[in-house]
Amino acid sequence: MNRSDLKNEWEHRMANFMTSGQSASKWCTANDISIHQFWYWKKRLKATQEPTSDSSKWLALEMNDSIENSKSKLVVKVGQASLEVEHGFDPKLLGDVIRTLQSLC
Repeated sequence: MNRSDLKNEWEHRMANFMTSGQSASKWCTANDISIHQFWYWKKRLKATQEPTSDSSKWLALEMNDSIENSKSKLVVKVGQASLEVEHGFDPKLLGDVIRTLQSLC
């Protein structure tokens, strides 16, 4: 396996980990992967990612009752993708989708 194939394999593994909801140690055990390899590749892949011109930051969002009961939509943009989120959404699913999109960007 050449370096490019190995890098692609680990990018796929990291995306799988991010959507699993498991801790690193549990995911590694379930996938028969050394925790040392996992941290090596996580650090290596993070170092090779190109910085974007518009840095993204997570912000806390507090909602009051009037917002929660409204029919408004929230638009979340990750890279070129945008998601419309309505009241009653599943926060875990939204987190999984965002992590997956981030790993693809």
